[in-house]
Amino acid sequence: MDRTPFAQHVDIATFVQLRSFGVKLGLEDYIVLLLLLIGAVGYVTHGRIWAKSDPYLYKLYERPQELFGTITRDDRNRDIAQRLSQENKDAVIFWGSQSGTAEGFANRLARDCNRRFGMNVIVADLSDYDPDTIAQITDDKIVMFLLSTYGEGDPSDNATEFLDWIRKRSEPVPHIRYAAFGLGNSTYVYYNKVVEDVVQCLDRLFATPLLPVGKADDANSGTEEDFVCWRDDLFSMFQYKLGLETHVASYVPTISISELSDSAQSSLQSGEPLPLRLPRKTARDYSTVQKLPVKTVRALTGAGSTGRGCLHLEIDIRAHAQIKYKTGDHLAVWPTNSSGDVERLVAVLGLSQKREKLVSVAAVNAEDELRIPKHTTIAALFRHYLEISAPVSRDTISNLAHLAPTNTIKLCLQNLSTKSAYATFVSQHHLTFGRLLEYALLRDTSANWHQLPLAFVIESLRPMAPRYYSISSSSMTSPRQMSITVAISTSELLTNPAICIAGLSTSYLSSLDTNETPSIYSHVRRSTFKMPFLHKTPIVLVAAGTGIAPFRGFLQERAQMTQISNKEIGPVLLLFGCRSPDQDYLYNTEIEELQNGPLKTKLEVVSAFSRVPGQKKCFVQDRLAEQDVKERVVRMLCEQEGNLYFCGSTIMAKTAGRAVVNAVKEYQRINDADAKAWMDSMKRGRRWQEDVWG
Repeated sequence: MDRTPFAQHVDIATFVQLRSFGVKLGLEDYIVLLLLLIGAVGYVTHGRIWAKSDPYLYKLYERPQELFGTITRDDRNRDIAQRLSQENKDAVIFWGSQSGTAEGFANRLARDCNRRFGMNVIVADLSDYDPDTIAQITDDKIVMFLLSTYGEGDPSDNATEFLDWIRKRSEPVPHIRYAAFGLGNSTYVYYNKVVEDVVQCLDRLFATPLLPVGKADDANSGTEEDFVCWRDDLFSMFQYKLGLETHVASYVPTISISELSDSAQSSLQSGEPLPLRLPRKTARDYSTVQKLPVKTVRALTGAGSTGRGCLHLEIDIRAHAQIKYKTGDHLAVWPTNSSGDVERLVAVLGLSQKREKLVSVAAVNAEDELRIPKHTTIAALFRHYLEISAPVSRDTISNLAHLAPTNTIKLCLQNLSTKSAYATFVSQHHLTFGRLLEYALLRDTSANWHQLPLAFVIESLRPMAPRYYSISSSSMTSPRQMSITVAISTSELLTNPAICIAGLSTSYLSSLDTNETPSIYSHVRRSTFKMPFLHKTPIVLVAAGTGIAPFRGFLQERAQMTQISNKEIGPVLLLFGCRSPDQDYLYNTEIEELQNGPLKTKLEVVSAFSRVPGQKKCFVQDRLAEQDVKERVVRMLCEQEGNLYFCGSTIMAKTAGRAVVNAVKEYQRINDADAKAWMDSMKRGRRWQEDVWG
């Protein structure tokens, strides 16, 4: 019989001696001896009986989608410098993207670099490569960064590791020649902070900038035009500073399309979204994409004469045990394009007879990644996988002109692609890709678009992306049924307000027929927008419009705690703003029931209405400036150490947040610097949280 090392050194004689000596020991000595014995046994058995290595641990890294419902990035070669050298590439375009916009720009830029200058370019997800290998890129290569900023100056999930690395690096990289473009929104406090931080670090490390950093501002929907202008400056630099020779711009497809036989039906994708592709560090924050039944779709309050409205949806997850959510999380909805837009595009391309034909779609360059199915049908492609209802960019019109069927149409598109003509046209017309093709044919009714390459159409349209909504239920009171609150959004044309463009997702959700038990493809995304751990902590909730959604879940949770716990529940102050108490005061009845019921002594509501006839416009920031309200807020935050939450538009959160800071500044009699320090400390401690958009 094998003996452990411990058994080899502790024999019976030793135990007898210990026993005879034990009569002289006190209780504390016995405890120490027992702990020593437990420690020795633990040391000897470590890795034999407990804490054994998991022989299947590698599977987590090979197929994490089995656990998380996602697919993470391929690790086959994480050395970008080596890959650039081995494949004889001229440049790399790194992208950091949360919504897919920067990724789309990166792919477009790579195609344009190849067509204009014959450059061989790698499009690289920042999370696919080890940051240290970026520092090894030689000076005969060009490095481009397209980086988005969201929230409180946060990087995209796939750019986090790179940003941490470059902030800490101290060794210079003078051999790196780079250009950088940022995507942000000037209504946020930290507008384009990510690209600014990266450029600042690169300058500190003596990297060589090829042109000034470009910045997109989505505050006025200017991201597309800002990108085109920066790209034109980049190409001018390539031509006049680096001396690159320009080529005649000709269309070379990056996608190959072939027809399939009916035997490929088994691999066909005709509606289900592709698995999420996420950096491994963030994969845990996303559930698997599933088709979930919608139990209820009902209107919240009347839309009135404004045409504004709101929907409340209940989504059933009882049959999907792997999907779990927590109060404050987000639900993603994968929408589909309207039948009208699909039919318009299919018809104008002359594909009506082939709409159900099975096709295989692949990247010409095997290294490129497509975000559309490999095997599908043309109808499914336009219905589920491409955003055919999105506005057409000026860049797309310019590229389409090269493929025009007649000179008349070519001239028409070239004129329309100028900056001034394009701005005027889109202010008066709803311009989707299908509508653009129809408009061009009005200039030459004898022509058609039947020879337009389908590859060009796919390249010109963005892949379908999910829309995220704050979950408006509590996981404590409704763990297997989620609800979301959806504003029926429309946008009016700048110079033609008679034309209203409905939002893709809201149109899709509004069309659901609950009589047929509809289902939607969805997944849950974990959020950091969370209630305090201690339910006795006071909370101040500031919302406008559908920003009330997560706070409905917060209130439900606080109400539930009053009924199941004898512990103290902290006070809640809700400031809610909307247009009219009669039309869009969301969940008003529920809130009143909570005030008169379980939260009778805990919940105070302060409302602000901006469209009441005969009354002055009032917003939540106006209420926060009122003496009694701001005194109440300051007491809850400063004296009672409460938490502060904002949900709604970025502008609302910005102005309302400023009102809170001013109130604290006045109460504590501090200067601007100290008031800002207070706000920063609140945010660092997660006592100031925001869930904002727009």
